[in-house]
Amino acid sequence: MIYKHSCFEDYRVGQQGRTGPRTVGEAEIVAFASITGDYNFLHVTTHEAGKTFYGGRIAHGLLGCSMAVGMLSLDAPHTIGRNVPDSYLSGFSINYRSALKSGDTIRVEWQIAHCEENDPSLNFGTIETKFRVITQNDIAIYDGAFLLNVKRRGAKEGPIHDTSPQTLWQPSGVQWNENSLFSISDYKVGAGGITCGRTITEADVVNFAGLTADQSPIYVDEVFASKTQFGGRIVPAMFVFDLSLGFWSRDGWITRVKTDPSAQDIGHLGDNARFLKPVRVGDTVRCIYMIKDVRQSKSNPSRCIVTYGFQIINQNDEVVQDGEVLVIKGDAAS
Repeated sequence: MIYKHSCFEDYRVGQQGRTGPRTVGEAEIVAFASITGDYNFLHVTTHEAGKTFYGGRIAHGLLGCSMAVGMLSLDAPHTIGRNVPDSYLSGFSINYRSALKSGDTIRVEWQIAHCEENDPSLNFGTIETKFRVITQNDIAIYDGAFLLNVKRRGAKEGPIHDTSPQTLWQPSGVQWNENSLFSISDYKVGAGGITCGRTITEADVVNFAGLTADQSPIYVDEVFASKTQFGGRIVPAMFVFDLSLGFWSRDGWITRVKTDPSAQDIGHLGDNARFLKPVRVGDTVRCIYMIKDVRQSKSNPSRCIVTYGFQIINQNDEVVQDGEVLVIKGDAAS
């Protein structure tokens, strides 16, 4: 069924559907690593990844999430704001239940779960679309939600994104020796750092749109975008978050220390983020990262779950996004 949406009031809780299929191959995995800089061995090193319990290379979790946005853009465009005037993807959350592997064919099942009116003084309401990524075997490997800010009918002119200032984190530094082993007890709440930056180019946007199929006109159509509240094209928000994980993987001391079994990564459990301000071609973004929480796993007390916080900032030190990455660590009893 095709729905016509031009404002917040046109959305209805319970609308649901399923996208068409798409097969994820080696080309997609390599392209995503190249675009984002996330060269984690699980994604790019066949023989080393083959020694893990995955039995081989797997796709980046955020590749699957970004492709889910693109698949919704094709088959349920109103859920992520394609062609909906003055709308803006404002956040997401995702849980990784199993790995996405090369050769898997996926679909996205979606349902509008909530329409939040927000403060009456605001120009927009928020639409929550829950989703599941399903493989060819009808197994749900991911589930989560996308948040979309949509202009209210008759709302005054003004932004539909968060305009409140954010305070920059000041994570504590950590002294570490490349030859010493980090254990789980060395992961202290508040410890972190800041990555190097990257200037986002026209090629980045075109390549990401092509890879994910997220061809929303606010990203690729200057004529359309110039008539919106943004006054021109913006960078896909998912791409900015994807970059931050690449920065962290490349520059974060947390990802580069040698670890004993108690601190070795077992799996990537999930991600969430808020998209606070638009990013444009030519902006330079960096990532402040910080350990926010370390706790025992309820399902397996011998393991620990570490929550890393991200603040993504632009060249003016404005926070454009913030979010979290959850990772499960190895045998905490060793």
